[in-house]
Amino acid sequence: MRALSLSPLVCLAVAGCGPLGASPSADGSRVVRGEVLYEARHATPTGVSAQIELRPARRVDVALLAGGEVVAEGRTDEAGRFAIEGPARATHVRVYARARADGQDAAVARDAGGLDTHAMEAPIGAEPLALRALDARGDAGAFHVVDTMLRGLDAVRAWTGRSLPPVFVYWVRGGTREWSFYRGERPAGSGRFALELLGGDPGQQSTTDTDEHDEAIILHELGHFVMDRLTSSSSSGGMHPRGVRVDPGLAWEEGRASWFAVAVLGEPYYRDTIGVEPWGSLRVDEDLERGEDPTAGLASETTTSRVLWDLSDGEALPDEDRDGVALGPAVVLAAMIAHGEEPGAFPSLPSFLRHLVAAGRIDEAPLRAMLRATGLPADELLPADGTVPWPRDLEVGARRSAKIDGLTQPAPSGGPNLPQVGFDANHTYRVRVTEPGMLTARLRIVGSGGAEDRTDLDLELRDLRAEILADARGPQPIEAVARFVTPGWYVVRVRDHGDGNRADYTLEVDLETL
Repeated sequence: MRALSLSPLVCLAVAGCGPLGASPSADGSRVVRGEVLYEARHATPTGVSAQIELRPARRVDVALLAGGEVVAEGRTDEAGRFAIEGPARATHVRVYARARADGQDAAVARDAGGLDTHAMEAPIGAEPLALRALDARGDAGAFHVVDTMLRGLDAVRAWTGRSLPPVFVYWVRGGTREWSFYRGERPAGSGRFALELLGGDPGQQSTTDTDEHDEAIILHELGHFVMDRLTSSSSSGGMHPRGVRVDPGLAWEEGRASWFAVAVLGEPYYRDTIGVEPWGSLRVDEDLERGEDPTAGLASETTTSRVLWDLSDGEALPDEDRDGVALGPAVVLAAMIAHGEEPGAFPSLPSFLRHLVAAGRIDEAPLRAMLRATGLPADELLPADGTVPWPRDLEVGARRSAKIDGLTQPAPSGGPNLPQVGFDANHTYRVRVTEPGMLTARLRIVGSGGAEDRTDLDLELRDLRAEILADARGPQPIEAVARFVTPGWYVVRVRDHGDGNRADYTLEVDLETL
């Protein structure tokens, strides 16, 4: 395991911390005391702050070393202090960006497999130990990430009483440069789950996107992990730029991950920085209380975040727009868990709102009033006839005709078009199977089904967690998928091939029983 060296620094005075450093005892052991702080930055309109704030590295693992080997272990407390008894021959102390206490297990790793935990090392001297993780060296970012994860995991436990499986973040300065992700279980079957955060371009922290100081982004990705472990999943993935009407399942999953982030932070501001002030900027700057949503509705990620915030605020969370509803984040998360356990649940924002009403968590009248008061389309999000507009239900043996449009600009339903995940470019159907058999979905396209007339559509069969079971992506007018299935609910998706297509189609689903 690679470690970085730090020189002992001047002890920072902390009331009640006692003497720091190594204290020899008569029996040849000693107690090594110390304090670990890390440098944190915060978001500004022109990137993360140049100003540094020192924060305690809470509940992280600490080890004493002798000859390079671990001879004693302990952890810091809420103030970042530690006191570890070990053999007198211990010469160094190593501090890990890893917290494994009080039912939480979170770490930050230098590798995608989570094996090389970020750590820093310093010699044990006669002088008091006061260790600082420096941002310039990349150490501070690792400790900021793990501390932010602890905030999120602590919130989940406070809201639900549950502790989650081990989770780690792959982050290194100059590492991942595409996007930040939730990677799921890594490796498969390990019981350990992974996030991946942007590290920016090597040596260019001041001007490129690196997420170790973006608490909203860290918590957003952690939010995906929380929802994956506690609730359902109805997103087929993909990019999700603001101001675009996307697939409602994608809007739901991304929007509630952002809600989780702001609920943990306790303020309605969702920000993603690029670079350090004054050279940086904000990639995302949303005020969920007062911001605008040009494509408001069931297919808007921002609408999802705003509605969930307004359902939660008013007691523990600030309510600036006085929307009249105050369920609290614990109730909202509990409702998500319960909704995900319903038979056939493949949630979107409208189905969640309908669940809240059906479960008696809120009456429909004040919920509808809240939507209208905040400028959102109540009739689309909570149809008066009690229906749920997404996904569409399709019975075995039935057929449906519709039109995919990932070509028209702007999109027919409004906003910029996005062939890969746009609302008009993707149609989702839910199918219930009551007995085992071969489930076949057949798509008939009006046109060549290829690139020459821009009618290339694809067909997917997925399970209720949006995992692909079978797909057909060829350039022909008839696409078909078949899979032996057991009784349950399944999802059939018709979508633009991804490069901009527009075509009428007919979809039919059949089951051949044994």
